[in-house]
Amino acid sequence: MYRQTYPDAPGMHTTGPDSHTRVTYRENPGFLSRVKNSFFGAFIGFLLFCGSFPLLFWNEGRAVQTAQSLDEGLRSVIHLSTVDVAFEHNNHKLVYLTGQLYTDKPLKDVDYAITVPAVKLKKHVEMYQWVEHEHTREYKEGDHIRRETKYTYANEWRSDLVNSGHFDREMGHQNPKSMPVKSGVIAADDVTIGNFHLSKGLIGKIQHFKPYPLTQGHLVPSDPRVKVFQGTFYHSADPVRPQVGDVRVEFSYAGLSGNSELGPADHVSIVARQAGNRLQPYQTEAGDTLELLYYGVLSPEKIFEAEHAANTMLTWVVRGGGWFMMFVALFLMTNILQTFVDWIPLVRELLSLGLFIVNLSVSLSLSLIVIALGWIRYRPLIGLTLLACAAVPWVLSRHKLRTRKEKDDKTDNILFNNLDEKAYYSK
Repeated sequence: MYRQTYPDAPGMHTTGPDSHTRVTYRENPGFLSRVKNSFFGAFIGFLLFCGSFPLLFWNEGRAVQTAQSLDEGLRSVIHLSTVDVAFEHNNHKLVYLTGQLYTDKPLKDVDYAITVPAVKLKKHVEMYQWVEHEHTREYKEGDHIRRETKYTYANEWRSDLVNSGHFDREMGHQNPKSMPVKSGVIAADDVTIGNFHLSKGLIGKIQHFKPYPLTQGHLVPSDPRVKVFQGTFYHSADPVRPQVGDVRVEFSYAGLSGNSELGPADHVSIVARQAGNRLQPYQTEAGDTLELLYYGVLSPEKIFEAEHAANTMLTWVVRGGGWFMMFVALFLMTNILQTFVDWIPLVRELLSLGLFIVNLSVSLSLSLIVIALGWIRYRPLIGLTLLACAAVPWVLSRHKLRTRKEKDDKTDNILFNNLDEKAYYSK
């Protein structure tokens, strides 16, 4: 009855069997409070602004160094004619080889009676848990702000443990305190291609996982009650209608070794340093290390082409991040100007549009300048071209100001001449 009589009162409102809405009120921040928040935002913006410059400059140096290392590697790589013999004259040189993966021992998970001849065996565990979803809306009501937060609860399979103690309403939505089964990856200690042993770094690059096929009659020695449903282990009385706390386990493997019932061995192509009969990272004169592994039979040219493409992609992602960081910093630093005029809607909107254009232009120009400075050391022509592009907005703005000034001067001269003529005829 109370909620029906006072629907807007603060507190919790039940809106359904697994959802409720909590209503709170707070006062609108005053002018001094908004100014204080704007100054704090400007300080954060200043830190971001200062941090964007070294980020952009470092990224250009990294991109150039990586590109030079890849070019150096392609020029010096040696194509091995066989993987069965490690010739001494190739020691400490960058070599290219391709062949089938092999491990001397299969990987096993004793608890689930899984055995697979592969480089890696991954166990992925999920538990059926309560999950809280939060949706917030705010409304201005006079001198106060009404905040409505709707909490909805649903059951989901999650690989992470959801702490129900942090829910807004834990009663009826309790989750277990721990996962009964842990996820993990088992990796082979020794992986070879012919007579060559792969380094830990190369083994770490074997990530092409495939689901392990389970049969309906697969038995689990540790717990006979575990069921197999749709290729997955279920710790559940009914996999179709799971309950909170039920667990499901999926297995997958990467780097199939030798020919087995799972198929032929995986074929990989490698570029690395030969150290006896071991493959190790290769240190380039440009500064990077090369230790490359790709699935399938790829030529050295294709491998280095793929690495160049990945380097270009990473470079542009960091460039975009650095520019956006600078743009947000300028927005925070200039937001205080809008705070002083936010009580005049028209002026606020016009100022907001103007600041957006200015911040966008300044952030783009400064980003191009930093990028250009990073390239001038390595490739002056590209660096100077980028500097010229960065100067375009400034040149256009100065040209526009000069044109406007000349137009104003011409208008003033015409008015002055008209006044002189009127004064002459009046005499």
